[in-house]
Formats: sequence, C-alpha cells, structure tokens
Amino acid sequence: TDMVTTINVPVVGSAEFVRGDFFMEWGISDMLSTIEARIFVKKTIGELLFDGYEDTVMDIGSSLDSDDDYFEEEDEVEKDPNKVPMDKFGWFYKRNGTSWSDGDLSMHTGVDDMSLLGKIASWNKRTRTDAFPGDCGLVRGSSDGLFPPGLTSSTDSISIYSTDLCRPLHFTRSTTQDVHGIPVQKFDLAASNFANSSVCAENACYNNNIPSGVQNVTQCKMESPAFVSRPHFHLADPFYKDQFQYGVHAKEGAHDSSFWVEPKSSIPLKVEMRLQLNVLLRKVEGIEYLFKNLPEVMFPVFWFDSVATLPEHMAGSLNMLVMLPTIMQVCGICSVLSSFIIFFLVFLCKFRTLTIRKEKLKPTESENIIKQMEYSYTKVPVK
Repeated sequence: TDMVTTINVPVVGSAEFVRGDFFMEWGISDMLSTIEARIFVKKTIGELLFDGYEDTVMDIGSSLDSDDDYFEEEDEVEKDPNKVPMDKFGWFYKRNGTSWSDGDLSMHTGVDDMSLLGKIASWNKRTRTDAFPGDCGLVRGSSDGLFPPGLTSSTDSISIYSTDLCRPLHFTRSTTQDVHGIPVQKFDLAASNFANSSVCAENACYNNNIPSGVQNVTQCKMESPAFVSRPHFHLADPFYKDQFQYGVHAKEGAHDSSFWVEPKSSIPLKVEMRLQLNVLLRKVEGIEYLFKNLPEVMFPVFWFDSVATLPEHMAGSLNMLVMLPTIMQVCGICSVLSSFIIFFLVFLCKFRTLTIRKEKLKPTESENIIKQMEYSYTKVPVK
C-alpha cells in the first residue's frame, strides 16, 4: 500500500515511439495535452509491479491494438502467445507465476554431447534476435544457469542468456568460497557487460551510444526507453551519478551480481542478481506539451536484489553427490587391493599345504639308515 512517485512510462514511451515523425509527434502532443498527462505518477508498489494500473494512454494504445487484431483475425493470422498485455501497465503485470514472458526456449540436453548440456539452442524458434545487429543479436550462452559437469573448473568465464535483456550476461572467475561447507568457485558479473564501444570494442553492436555502464534494451521485446545497469550505476561512468544531488551511492559487493558454482558438478549453489532498470528522459522537439524543453536524464526506476541459496538441509546430499566419484574410485582401488591380497593369501596357503605334504612324504633319517643297512650285507646259505 506504500505510495511511490515515479516515471509515467506509458507517456514517456509514447513520446519515444513517435520520435522523428512530425505528424505523429504533433498528434501525440495534442492527445497528451487533452488528457492532461503527466511525466510522473503516484501509485502503490503493487500497481507498479504486479497488479498494474489503468492509464489513458494505455487504453488508447490497447484500442488501436485491438483494431489491428481484428484485421489479423480476418486474415487468419496466428496470434503471438508472447505478446505483452496492453490493458494495464505494470512492470511485471500478468508475469508472476507464468512462463509466457520468457518465450519458447530450447536447449541442449547433453544426450549426444555432454559438453553442450544447458547450452541454449534457440529462442522463439530462432537463433538470433532483432534487438541487436551482428554478433550481438546471436542467441548464445547457458539457459538458466545449467552447465556441463566440470566446465566451471576448467574455464575462466561463463555466459547466461537473459531473455529480458535479449543478450547473454558474462561472468568471470573471481575467488574460491564455500557454501554450507561445500567448496565453490565464485563468478562475478564482468565489468565489460554494459560497457560502450569506447571501453569494450566488442560491444559496438549493442548500440550503447551513451556513457559507459548502461545497457540499451530499447528494442528488446517491445520498443520502450528502457536501459539496464547495476544498482546505483555501480561501475558506470560518473556522468550518471552526477545527474543527481543525492540518493545515488554505489557500493561494491552490495550492488554486484555473482554465481557460486560447485566446480565438479557445475551446479550453482548460490546466485546473486542485482540489476537496475532505468528510463531515459529527453526532449522531443515536435511534442510541445511536456517534452519540448525536457532535460536529458537517465532516471533510475527501481533495482532488484534477488538471492537464491542452496538450503542447508540439502548440502549433505549434494556433498555426497560431489564426493561420489572419489568414493567410487577409492572403493575400486580397495577392491583391487583386496582381491590381490586374497589371491596372495590363497596362493600362500596353497604353497604351504604343498610344502607340508612333501615334508610328510619325504623319508626320515633313521629310515634311510635302515634301508642302507638292509643292503649292506649278503645272506649266505648254509650247506
């Protein structure tokens, strides 16, 4: 029930949608002035996140969308199951407890090649996305943090594909830690993920034509002035922090993301994801109402802190699973040694038995003397 004053995303989004089209800008300006729209709104946390709230701009957009659906039905065009609901606005409206927003993900199971286990094969039956050009648009990386056994013990980086960002997130090896007594390898979100091309040349196709540290996701899923960064613009260009007089305080550790992975099984034991959603406010020359003299600001909307850890009561089972190969090797070695020892004892016993038998069959010294005496004289017959 707490009230929050924040960006009116439908209004800002409509202005960005018509940017560059003079007649559309004029029409949106007239519409926004008629309904007396505002750039900021005051809503409850529930309305902003999951419940959604009704908005006049959304109603108009929904009615236009319904007209398009009517003509599509006449043309017998198949509906998109991943289409974003337009009747209300909420950042996670109709997404809680559902899978439609992530789309159709296909991954390798490792049946034919265990090294491909968990690797994403396609998203919505495609191997690339239209959000970014070139290599940046390729669908690649792990699906939901599933990796082949042993991979994280032999590599310095792992990649996880995010359908909300339409791109993979790269994590680099950091330190060795432990979770409930189980040794794990920690992988931190790489500093180059949201860097622009002046810092990381490979990121040029991500269209981050802004100060470094913020990811452009304006073309991901639906067109909107949305950008993603670390909380409080952590590791980003000081430009973003300098936009505000107070309230932005980046802190190492508290605003980082990481994967804690058991190296032998490659099972994540702890996951920390902390990202911030921002909306870019900037002027639109053709929209005199609200946007004519608007200063350019990367406005943080909210950031989330999502932490998942293996329950302590499951640590024993996982530890046994991790130690199972070692236990089997030790058991195998013990079995071989035991077999060798048993074989040696059997051989020794058999050899001893044969020796005893030979000793019993061998004549004694007195018997040899008697035999010698029996043949030492000749019996002479009496005449």
